Amino acid sequence: MQKKVAAVHDISGFGRCALTTALPILSACGIHCCSVPSAVLSAHTAFKGVTFRDLTEDLDAFIRNWASIGVRLDGIYSGYLGSEKQIEQVLLLKELCGKEGCRLIVDPVMGDNGKAYAIVGHEGFITAIRELCAKADVVTPNLTECALLLGMEPNAYTDSVEAAEDYMRRLAARGPSQIVVTGLTKDGQVGAGYYDKNTDEVGFIFHEHIPVYYPGTGDLFTSVLTARLFADQPYSLHDAVESAALFVMECAKYTNAQGSPTIEGVQFEKQLYRLIQE
Repeated sequence: MQKKVAAVHDISGFGRCALTTALPILSACGIHCCSVPSAVLSAHTAFKGVTFRDLTEDLDAFIRNWASIGVRLDGIYSGYLGSEKQIEQVLLLKELCGKEGCRLIVDPVMGDNGKAYAIVGHEGFITAIRELCAKADVVTPNLTECALLLGMEPNAYTDSVEAAEDYMRRLAARGPSQIVVTGLTKDGQVGAGYYDKNTDEVGFIFHEHIPVYYPGTGDLFTSVLTARLFADQPYSLHDAVESAALFVMECAKYTNAQGSPTIEGVQFEKQLYRLIQE
């Protein structure tokens, strides 16, 4: 049976991020991506003056309809969540539609580059995200989000493999089985670290740094990671992280060569063949 994974994300009409990234990536990898739109935006929030329609009030009925028509999920992948209520709705989705052994992958979108997003100023939200991560199977924070999850100031992290291992072990002690930390740098390269609590395996993947910032690469990374973990022959955590990191790097390199506006995100469309061939 084809794997079914729900992607709980906002959707932007313009700009590559969130659901407009998760849907094609999971689909290209042979996963039935079941979309759960948490909000609709005219464009992602790096653009000015975007429209925003919150769908929180629709999601309970949306999820209960899925339960009534027999949707049964192998996994759930959540990204940006705009309120404590939406965090509760992710757990409701797993309760009503998850198969036995349904895995929850949480990208705890709370900040980046040492700065927290505005929603994080609400302490109840931080507490709810921490509780969601504690119930997850896989959590994929960047360094800023690691700091916030561990009760530190968002810019109080140390960017080193030693610090990253400490953060991952501390986060895993709170519940999740596997931690992947993104946005690490070392010797002019960028990469990610991973920790598997079940095997006590720690590893790091570094690759060429493309010196351009593109919005949405975190969504791209976790979408590929999710697809690899739910493959018909699931990748190991190491191989899934390596596959995701390499794909993001190749997409960034290609996009940089095309000279397209960075605010639009990486051109992953013509690189999808890499995922299919792999």
